[in-house]
Amino acid sequence: MYLLDRQPHITKDVCRSLFIRLGIVCVMTAASLAAAAQSPSPSPDASPEPEAMYGGYYLTAALEGGWRWRSLSGNENKYRSDLNYKEGFRTFDSSILLQSPTGQGKYFDSLLFTNSGWGSDPQGATRFNLEKTGAYKFTSNVRRVNYYNNLYNFANPIPLPNSEHNQDVKHTFGDFDFTMLPQSRVLRVNFGVSFNDIGGGGGTTERFFGDEFAVNSKLDSKSIDFRIGAEGTLWGFDWALSQGFRKFEDRSFNTMDGPNQGNNPTNQSRLDTFQRSYPTDGNSKFTQFSLHRLFAERLDFTGRLIYSTAESDSSMLLLMTGRDNTNPTGIIVNSDNINVLAHAKRPQTRGDLGLTYAVTNKLRISNTFSFDQFAINGDERFHEMWTKLSGAELLKVTNSSAYRRNAYKRYSNLFEGDYQFNNNWSFHAGYRYTHRQVRNIGNDISCSTSTGNSSCPNIAPPTITFIDEEESNNTHAFIAGMKIKPTHNWAIYWDVEHGQADNVFVRVGNYDYTNFRVRSHFTVDRFTFNLSAVSKNNENPSEPSHGIVLPANLDYITTAKNRFYSGSVDWEPDTRFMLSSGYTYRHLTTYTPVVLPFSVNGSNTYVYGNSQYFMRDNYFFFDISAKPIRRVSFYGSYRISLDHGQGDRVSSPISATNPNFLTSYPMQLTSPEVKVAIRINRNIDWNLGYQYYGYHDTQTPFLNYNAHLPYTSLRFYFGGRAADR
Repeated sequence: MYLLDRQPHITKDVCRSLFIRLGIVCVMTAASLAAAAQSPSPSPDASPEPEAMYGGYYLTAALEGGWRWRSLSGNENKYRSDLNYKEGFRTFDSSILLQSPTGQGKYFDSLLFTNSGWGSDPQGATRFNLEKTGAYKFTSNVRRVNYYNNLYNFANPIPLPNSEHNQDVKHTFGDFDFTMLPQSRVLRVNFGVSFNDIGGGGGTTERFFGDEFAVNSKLDSKSIDFRIGAEGTLWGFDWALSQGFRKFEDRSFNTMDGPNQGNNPTNQSRLDTFQRSYPTDGNSKFTQFSLHRLFAERLDFTGRLIYSTAESDSSMLLLMTGRDNTNPTGIIVNSDNINVLAHAKRPQTRGDLGLTYAVTNKLRISNTFSFDQFAINGDERFHEMWTKLSGAELLKVTNSSAYRRNAYKRYSNLFEGDYQFNNNWSFHAGYRYTHRQVRNIGNDISCSTSTGNSSCPNIAPPTITFIDEEESNNTHAFIAGMKIKPTHNWAIYWDVEHGQADNVFVRVGNYDYTNFRVRSHFTVDRFTFNLSAVSKNNENPSEPSHGIVLPANLDYITTAKNRFYSGSVDWEPDTRFMLSSGYTYRHLTTYTPVVLPFSVNGSNTYVYGNSQYFMRDNYFFFDISAKPIRRVSFYGSYRISLDHGQGDRVSSPISATNPNFLTSYPMQLTSPEVKVAIRINRNIDWNLGYQYYGYHDTQTPFLNYNAHLPYTSLRFYFGGRAADR
C-alpha cells in the first residue's frame, strides 16, 4: 500500500533544465508569431469567411509540428520497452483536404492527406486518398513502429542492466489499393499491393554443454503482397472474386563477438565462436469468392469460399567451437556443425454459408455453417558432425530425417433465433455444434556413429519409426442474450455463452467455459452513466506426459477466473466544458497443476504441485476539457493503474515438500497530462503541454522510472473556415 504514498516529483536541476529549454522555445515561437499576428483577427461578429478556392478546389488544411523534451530518471530499458517516447521533433495530427465544389474535378474530385506521429514518436502513420467519382478511387496507408524490448528476466543469473533477450527493431508496413469504377454496381475492379519490412538488432541465448551463452541477433524479414479482384451485381446477386499472391523471406542470423564463458563462470563450458543463420523463402496464394442476395425481403443468403496454399523452404546453419563441461578441465570441441533443410506446404479450403429468415416482423431465425480443412505436409533433414579433442580426435556424425502430414477437418453449425417483443424488449438464443477430425501420419529415420566415419547409414542401420494417429472431437455451446429498455433513456444489455472449445494441435481436453457480460447505459439531462461487468470462467483438463503417473484422485485441471467491473460518467453541460471519469477493476486468478522432478533420498521422483497467478488491478481515469475564454482551450487528464497482485500471500521456497508457486506482478503506473491551446490569430494555434509517466514495481524496484515529457507545438490552419474552430 505504500505505493499510494509515493508522489511523482521533479528535482530542482530537472526543473531548471526544462524551463530554460522551454523558455528558449517560447521566445523563438513568440518571435515567429509576431509577424503572423500582424494581420488583425476577425471580430467575433464578423460574417463567416467564404470557402477558399485553390485551382478549382476548396482547401481545408491543418498542419501541426512541435518539439518534445524528455527528462528520465530510473530504468531506461523498462521505459523504452513500455513507451519509447524520445526527445525531439514530432508531427501531430495533420491533414490536407481538397474537394471539388461541383463533384466533377478535372483530375480528381477529392484528395485527402493525413499524417501523425513521425519523428520522436515510437509510431507514425501517413494516409493518402484520391478519388474521382465514377472513374477511380485510390487509398494508401503507410505505418512505422519502432519496437524496443529489453526487460530483465529471471533467467539471467544476476540483475543485469540489460536483458540477454532483447530487440530494437523498426517495423514498416503499408497498403496501396486502387479501384476502377468504384460507384458502379455492375462491375468494380480492384488492385492492391502491401509490404511488410522488419529489421534491427537484438540478442538471445544459446544452450551449449550445460550453460547459457548470450549471442547477438540480426533481424531481417520482408514480405510483399499483390491482389487483384472484381465485384458487382449479376442476376440479383452481389458477387466478389479476388486473387492474391504473397512472397516472403527471412535472413535473420545470430553471431557472437568473441569467446564467452557463459552465465555460469564456475563450470568448464565455453563458447569460442558461434554463427547461426536460418534463411527462409516462401510464398502463398489465395482465391476467394463470395455471393449475397436478399430474396423477397425475407430470406438473406450469404456464402463465401476460400482456397489458399502456402509453401516455404527453410534451413538452419550452425557452427560453433568451444569447450564442454566434462570434469575436471573440459574437452575442447574443435567443431560442432549442424545443417538442417526443411520444406513445408499447406493447402487449405474454407467455406461459410449463412441464411437468415424473417419469419415475422418480430421473429428472425438464422443458421451459419462453416467448413474448414487443411493439410500441413513437411519434411526435414538433419545433419550434425562434431569433433572433440581428448588425446585423440573423435568424430561423431548424426543424420536424421522426418516427414509429417497433419490433416485437419472441421465443420461448425450455429443456429440462432431472436425475437423483438417491442422497441424496448428483445431476446436471442442459439446453439453451436462443432466436429473436428485430425490425422497425423509420418515417419522418423535416425542414425549416429562415433567411429570416425561420416557415412552413418553404411555403418549402423538406421532406426525407423512410423507414426499414424487419428482423433475426432465434438463440442457444444449455448448462447443467449437480451436487450431491455426500462425507460426511453435507460438501456440494459446482457449475454451469456456456455460450452466447450476445442484445441487444434494441443493434446489437452476441451476447454469448459462460461462467459457472461452485462452493460447498462443511462442518460439524464447532460449526464451519461455507463456500468458493465464481465465474468469469464475457463477450465482446461489435460494429462501429464512422459510416463508420469499421478494419484487417481487428483484432478489435472487448469482453471482461470477473470472478472471485470467498470463504470464511467460523462458530463457535458455545453460545448465549452466536458468532464469524464471512470473506474475499472480486474480480478484474475489462475490455477495450473504442475509436476516437478526432485531427488528424494537419492532417487529421482516426481512431485505434484500447482502454480497460481493473481491480478488485482485498479484503473482510474479523469478527463476535463474547457474553453474558459474565446482564445484559450484547456485539457487535463489523470490515469492510474494499481495492481496489488497476490497481496499478503507469501510464496515459500520451492522444494520437494512445497512444490507450489505463487506469482503476481504488483505495480503502479501513473500518467497525468495537461495541455493549453492558445489561439494566436485565425490561422495559428500555439499548444503547450506536459505529460508524466511514473512506474513503480515492488518486486523488482530497479525497473522503476519517472519520465517528464513537456512539449510545445504550432498548428497552422489554411483554407476556408479557418477561423471556425
